[in-house]
Amino acid sequence: MRDMSESGEPSTVVTSATVKPIRLVDQVRDILKERIFRGNLRPGDRIVEQRVAKELGVGQNAVREALIELAHLGFVQRTPNKGTYVTRLTRADAERIAPVRAALEGLAARLAAERMGREQLDLSRTEQLLARMRECAQNGDIVSFHGYDIEFHRSIWQLSDNEVLGRLLEQIVAPLIAFFIMLNLAPKKRGEYMKVVDLHQGIIDGIKSGSGECAQQAMQEFQNGSLHHQLDILVEEHME
Repeated sequence: MRDMSESGEPSTVVTSATVKPIRLVDQVRDILKERIFRGNLRPGDRIVEQRVAKELGVGQNAVREALIELAHLGFVQRTPNKGTYVTRLTRADAERIAPVRAALEGLAARLAAERMGREQLDLSRTEQLLARMRECAQNGDIVSFHGYDIEFHRSIWQLSDNEVLGRLLEQIVAPLIAFFIMLNLAPKKRGEYMKVVDLHQGIIDGIKSGSGECAQQAMQEFQNGSLHHQLDILVEEHME
């Protein structure tokens, strides 16, 4: 924006707004994520860094960093001496992970609620994420919905104020959620998303109550519904 000085010469007006450049790594990550969502890369497919770098005309380091970020989000799994693969789980995997997730996330909700009973926690970010989830569900933006969903759960882990618990949940929950994101993008699934939003609202209400038992129960109700839904999806995928 330009303005005139007393001498009549244009002067620069500095505003608080800034334009941040888009990192090359972010662009590569988003391209790969889009391919996963569109089904061009399917669960179990191997992603070869050198091949992707050549195709996109970028350095291999940019691809490697993008894959590390995707691994953090749970969309790919990196195995030393084997390579990087799009996350894939079996019904048995889901059944093994589910009780561990339920126990750990139930504890996270309980700890957050107990903190709320002692101090006034700021739940604004968690509530904003849920509002975004609701908006995406209404608009049918399922990809963004799941992105906010993962961040919603991370916010609960952070509210527990237990770093060890957060690290454990990151290791087992992020790949689980990401895998079901990839399998759960069909239009026929969208009618269920408002029910998911309501279950997440119950978790917030449980934490706000300051009762560890109520918060843990709300998380358990969410987990029960989530597990049944996930197993149904795995059965459908196997049939396809």
